[in-house]
Amino acid sequence: MDEPTLVRRLTTIISIDVVGFSTMSARDEEHALELLRARMATAEAMIKHHRGRVFKFTGDGALAEFASPVEAVRAAVEVQEAMRSANATAGPDDQLQLRIGINLGDVVESGEDLMGDAVNVAVRLESIAPVGGVCVSAAIYEQIVGKLTLGAEDMGEQHVKNIPRPIHAYRLTPQAAVVAAPPPAATAAKKRAPALGVVIGLAVALAVFVAGGAWWLEQQSSRAPAQEAQTPAAPTRAAEPPKAAEAQPPAPPPAQPPSQPERQGAPATEPAEANANAASVEHMALPAAPAPPPPPPDAAPTPRPYSPGGVPFVPEFRRRLLENYAEAEGAKSMAINARGIVAITTRRIDDALAQRIALEECNRVAQREIPSRRAYDNCMTYAVGNDVVWTYRMPPIPPAPYLPPKRPQPPITLDPATVPLIGDLARQNLAQRYMKAERPRALVLGRDHSDWVLFGQTSEDAVRRTLQLCGHVTGRVCAAYAVENQVVVRAPQRFRIMDVFIPSDVPNLDSAQRATIEKYLVADDWRAVAAGRNGRIGIVSGQASESAAADEAVRACTSAGGTDCTILAVGPFLVMK
Repeated sequence: MDEPTLVRRLTTIISIDVVGFSTMSARDEEHALELLRARMATAEAMIKHHRGRVFKFTGDGALAEFASPVEAVRAAVEVQEAMRSANATAGPDDQLQLRIGINLGDVVESGEDLMGDAVNVAVRLESIAPVGGVCVSAAIYEQIVGKLTLGAEDMGEQHVKNIPRPIHAYRLTPQAAVVAAPPPAATAAKKRAPALGVVIGLAVALAVFVAGGAWWLEQQSSRAPAQEAQTPAAPTRAAEPPKAAEAQPPAPPPAQPPSQPERQGAPATEPAEANANAASVEHMALPAAPAPPPPPPDAAPTPRPYSPGGVPFVPEFRRRLLENYAEAEGAKSMAINARGIVAITTRRIDDALAQRIALEECNRVAQREIPSRRAYDNCMTYAVGNDVVWTYRMPPIPPAPYLPPKRPQPPITLDPATVPLIGDLARQNLAQRYMKAERPRALVLGRDHSDWVLFGQTSEDAVRRTLQLCGHVTGRVCAAYAVENQVVVRAPQRFRIMDVFIPSDVPNLDSAQRATIEKYLVADDWRAVAAGRNGRIGIVSGQASESAAADEAVRACTSAGGTDCTILAVGPFLVMK
């Protein structure tokens, strides 16, 4: 009998593994398994969104395949970002972190399973990836370079378990730059001899130059007036590069990190006299221990001029305070936090003192007003003098007016039991606190099943500030679900809701498509997005029903030349059939 022919093919393999799951299981096995199941469902949805397939679950991990290395890397990065966002709003026992390895190579099919060296290498790359990071092989790096706005740190040749040859690995980084690995010892030894000769030659030339310079300066000093006799000292010191480099003081950073206010210096000995204002705000997501900080700030941007209208998070009734800051003279500073607390100080001795006092006062008010503080509740220096030194990106939010102009008809009363994407504890908080409140308020749903609530003086103010808070912490556009006790968007019934839809869920958008997606975020009533395998999309809004929106979106995608068009989003929700 003839042996069955092995089916081989080239594919991209992703290996995902949970860090420290055994320890988590030892504490509470049932809770750990439930958490793992929920997080892996999120990861699987993102893998499917990028046209991947999970072919094996490995206890506390998973293996998936992709036809495209670029889509595989995109999926891996989004999975890690989803885990970080979920951890930011989770309790201390719900922190789940991943390592991910990616490799491109030849595999052997075994039914639905895949085997071979390419799979083994992906697993070993995952084992050397940093916690919360992604490690890729050189074959993957060659395919993604120039196609993604990611950087890569060259880890060099890595010797890993059960792989007989070294594997050239790269660690992905957010910055679009490649950091070369240190050269091997043998290579360094070969380069040391010629390098030493160059150094000796430079040293001799430098000594001759210094001696000649000293003789010339001596001649000049004998002719110069007495008050100019000391000026040659500066050039003489400049001729000593190592000492000059050591003496150079480090440049002060443009702004202090928000999570470490103690670096601002010791408390001022004089009375603060800072104008501090605090808004009573509440966040009704699941209770959690201090969470990781929001997305990292941009690296040292050029300060921009202060404008009262550009300050995020602050309630409208405090706009006059922001205008007063713009008009104030002398050394001054402003500090803010993501819930709308703001403190300003003016007429100080210098900017450094003003910055320290404003930051201390803002954190003092935040500690008093917010019972359970998280990392993103720490205050941040927003402005020093008339320059904005706040280094975070502006929170991503939908375009104004931030939600569809028309409400669903007939009106839909908010029912905590039917709110999508939230947990049982969040439903209890909504029933006990949100539903019974009388002040203007908004319920916003964020990426990775997070929910956010802030109160305000007006409904519009509550919506804007809650969207800004959610966008700042998650780094993604969020969706307003309810204003006061009225639902403002419809939840689909024909499709399974996976998450909140964001523009980056549609890859490779051109400027016109992105503008259309931005309008879609705040379009009226039933609306849907369909995407084809070849990247073509169809977008419709203002439809009479969910079925009509889905059918029209698929037709629009097909008319645009899309192949195998499927529904990607209905309303503000990412969905699956």
